[in-house]
Amino acid sequence: MATDAYNNIILVGCGGSLGGALLKSLLSEPTFNVTVVTRESSKARGSIPSTASVITIADSYPYEDLVKAFQGQDAVVNTINSFSVAEQHKFIDAAIAAGVKRFVPSEYGVDNNNPAAQELSSVFKEKGMVQQYLRNKESSGLTWTAIACGTWIGWCMRNNFLGLNHASRSITFTDDGEGYFSTTTLDNTALALNRVLLNPSTTANQIVFTSDFATTQRELVQTIERLTGEKWERKSISTEETIPALKKAWENGEVAAGYGLINIGFTKGTYSGHFEPIKHIRNKELGLPEKNIEQVVKEALAEVGHPGFS
Repeated sequence: MATDAYNNIILVGCGGSLGGALLKSLLSEPTFNVTVVTRESSKARGSIPSTASVITIADSYPYEDLVKAFQGQDAVVNTINSFSVAEQHKFIDAAIAAGVKRFVPSEYGVDNNNPAAQELSSVFKEKGMVQQYLRNKESSGLTWTAIACGTWIGWCMRNNFLGLNHASRSITFTDDGEGYFSTTTLDNTALALNRVLLNPSTTANQIVFTSDFATTQRELVQTIERLTGEKWERKSISTEETIPALKKAWENGEVAAGYGLINIGFTKGTYSGHFEPIKHIRNKELGLPEKNIEQVVKEALAEVGHPGFS
């Protein structure tokens, strides 16, 4: 372990799959003193282990309360919802005021600096803007690390993402289903965060790219079929027709359309979600366990209670 490892870590939010996985991983590291910031309305407060300190603030995250919460913390880890990521500017300002050393934004996806990705989805654009805001604040003494991990197959199986619909045993391809996207398990994503905070000097002011492997929708469903002995129905969408329709629906306030655009951002293969050809993958450097598609699909099938895998 590096001698510059951070000790006091504060996690903003612990609800949902990501927040829960990150909290569990942070608490498993003896070096860390972990505090969780939760909103007053959060239902997750009752499930936070007693080994973590808890600070409860108003749902609007008042700036003054954030500054107070961040006092004495080495690093702030943010897991705010994808459709609220623009709010992180306030968190960054509060971290600077409190003298925090490192800010880890709610990232965990594609390379959000990609212009095509930003044009496709406002979520990608806002995440990219948060990164730029952090770059602009580097002179304040606050450093940052963004973790780009591609997508989580287990989460996707549970949430009908990547075109997967486990209940109906069907998959909806984006065009031909042959767009490559990088993937990292939730466990490896959480472990990557730990390693970043244990060795902060090697990851300051940069995006850390992780990927257990890259795959396609077509390869994914073929793996599912081989492991289960089942035949899944194949459908497809045309991005030429679907993207304009989803953008219009998003402008009309349909949240589902936002998820649809994010899904295309991963599965089309041209929106910076495939890291291997152009990015430096940090899995080995961070000491992340190796994973393969068959192993991860088996775990995903177990997560959704598929017969023979639970």
